[in-house]
Amino acid sequence: MEKLQEFKKERVIIYLILTIFFHLSFWFIFSSNFTIHPDEADHWVWSQNLSWGYLEHPPMIAFIIRFFTAIFGDTWYAIEICSQTLSLLTIIFLFLLSKELFGQEVALFSVITMESMPMFFIGSTILTIDSILIAFWIMTVYLFAKGIREDKKGFLLLSGVTFGLGLMSKYTTILLPASLFLFLIFSPDYRGFLKRKEPYLSFFIGLIIFSPVIFWNAQHDWLSFKYQISKGLTGGEKGGQFLFFISSQLAILGPTLFIFFLYTLYRGFKNRKDPSILYLTILSSFPFLFFSFASLRSKYTDVSWSDVALIVGVILMSKILIDVCRGMGIRKKIFIYLILFTPGFLISAFISIHAMKPFPFIPKNLDKSLEVYGWDDMGAKVEEVYNKYLPDEKRRYIISKEYQMAGALSFYTKSHPIPYTFNKSERNIWVTLEDMGRGGVLMVCAEKDSHECVESAGKIFNEVKEVEQMDVKRRGEVVRSVRMYMCKEIK
Repeated sequence: MEKLQEFKKERVIIYLILTIFFHLSFWFIFSSNFTIHPDEADHWVWSQNLSWGYLEHPPMIAFIIRFFTAIFGDTWYAIEICSQTLSLLTIIFLFLLSKELFGQEVALFSVITMESMPMFFIGSTILTIDSILIAFWIMTVYLFAKGIREDKKGFLLLSGVTFGLGLMSKYTTILLPASLFLFLIFSPDYRGFLKRKEPYLSFFIGLIIFSPVIFWNAQHDWLSFKYQISKGLTGGEKGGQFLFFISSQLAILGPTLFIFFLYTLYRGFKNRKDPSILYLTILSSFPFLFFSFASLRSKYTDVSWSDVALIVGVILMSKILIDVCRGMGIRKKIFIYLILFTPGFLISAFISIHAMKPFPFIPKNLDKSLEVYGWDDMGAKVEEVYNKYLPDEKRRYIISKEYQMAGALSFYTKSHPIPYTFNKSERNIWVTLEDMGRGGVLMVCAEKDSHECVESAGKIFNEVKEVEQMDVKRRGEVVRSVRMYMCKEIK
């Protein structure tokens, strides 16, 4: 019997390694064909201008990118290695948490289920703030579970550290301790921890780690806090974003798997006497319901809001699916697995194939794959323009309407000009108009925005002169057209 258990354990580890190998192989093949995403480039700009806060988010992504680029240089593969390191951490701690709660079979199944979700399989090819959030979230959930199950103070205090690092990544991490305290309230087995100091010390440790961000916001008129509240909790028409939020979950999870996720929440509450089931049910349902209600009021909804609920829900789905299928014949099991997982894999396959060999029926204005195409060629052109018109200027600036274009061109232009954007000008904490007056300024705008850009630049500069145009082509078709302007003499 012991030999059989040992054999099963070795087989699980082998399958886990094969899954990770498949994930990394896909990433290498997929990512090496594209430029980094403009949002990644924008966060790289943050890493070149370190601060305890930025308009949209806390600074963790800037710190992490700075660490990896210090080792691998300011290159696309430094960003991608960073992304996959976070993906591996997520996989490892998801496996450890699943194994801690339900054993190796559910642990392996959880990893495979996660890989079937477009949100992770495709999403992990891009380094986002949510990549970091998810990694620290799942670490905290694991350490807290380990601490209360084994009654070990060290794990509980460590969960405070990872909670603090999560807060340094994204403000929504504050929902995690709220979820954990809800679990302690509703769990008869662990309610006694509410009378102990460790959970509160853990929370306090997290706040201490996060405190520089609080001080930064206080010094900047609560800039970032105000922005997030206005964006995510106010300003929208009643119910205007709710349908978008719910329908987007069908895409990032796969339609049948999302329906199963909702079913597992129902099953989880029904089986709440099992503390492990209750733990995952509350940690999945509370963030999901919070963001669902937020979408009823918000003027903006992000499909990734639910990531923290789904990453924990993966384990709950895997546990309940294994329980439901236990005792079934192999054909029936395969049929159920195909129904649940095939749509997600098909969505991932469709996105991957289209990115490599674009389908002609997708309009350019809806084609998200264009966001990771052509920036290297544009960067080379911008460097050529600088050398042609400003050959002796060492301090260079690149301005544009949108931060994505300015950031991407700053990254891919060899001399790495400092970016400035007209929209959300509060973001430009690393540069002032006076700074630009002492250097060479090139404005690059999409052709459709050129009139607006010239008008905006004319309010700042005495001279705005068009010098170059460029078309970015994919398979012979123009997919992006830009105009370039030299801007001189600050008003």
